[in-house]
Amino acid sequence: MGESLREHNDVIDVLSDAFKVIRRVEEPDGSITEQLVINPRIVWYKTQNIASNTFGRMALELENLRAKKDECFYNMSQPRAVVISNQLEGIVQALERSIDAKSSETKRDSNNALSNLIDKLNKKTSERMYTMKGEMKKSLFDGVLGRDRERDSEND
Repeated sequence: MGESLREHNDVIDVLSDAFKVIRRVEEPDGSITEQLVINPRIVWYKTQNIASNTFGRMALELENLRAKKDECFYNMSQPRAVVISNQLEGIVQALERSIDAKSSETKRDSNNALSNLIDKLNKKTSERMYTMKGEMKKSLFDGVLGRDRERDSEND
């Protein structure tokens, strides 16, 4: 097996394990067993590509709102709970679509480059931005070829 295929399989194994949660399942004989199953919400959150230090807090608030949607059936009459649950579901879906939209944005300026998930999956190399400020003191030859680029390619 080639080295790149082995690395690819290792990454998939790590991700697949990270997506799993333990669920208790009742067997036909009445016994309860624990099984590892993939949680699609974990997959959805992990595949988002949002460079913000507040995204985790947004995820927490979204999950709290989703829990409130289910909890309303414990605290009010059935007809009222259905209406409130449907309203909260609409808000949850709108927030999820806004997260998807933010995650699909790409950004590039003089200091940063942010690709979306599709761009990252289609590329075989990672983007790096280099500035020549510190390299102006080096010889022109070193600056043009960029010793930092060589070092990065050796580390990849």
